[in-house]
Amino acid sequence: MKIKKQMQGDVAVLSLSITLFSGAPDSQEFKDQIYELLDQGVTKFVIDLAGVKRMDSTGLGVLISALTSVRKRGGEFKLAAINDIMESILVMTKLDSIFETHKTTEAAVQSFAKA
Repeated sequence: MKIKKQMQGDVAVLSLSITLFSGAPDSQEFKDQIYELLDQGVTKFVIDLAGVKRMDSTGLGVLISALTSVRKRGGEFKLAAINDIMESILVMTKLDSIFETHKTTEAAVQSFAKA
């Protein structure tokens, strides 16, 4: 997995690039990035999933774990640029009520200013 990290103001944008987001070792790299940023005091996260083609249940679990970790530290966690397949998975699993999603990374970053 490739993870591109960039800060847009006080929002950390993590852009993932992988065909199938699944379990280890990819999930550990992702978790490490989240914890590293949390330790630096970052509390606003956008996960750009434009480069992810598919995700299995393990990948969903990784996202839920990251969301939980961020919220425990008083932060916010948003998903951006998910494809139609992954959006339908979120709806079927009712995770669309847990994750805030946005069509674009820019929209997700801007939504922090409105909060």
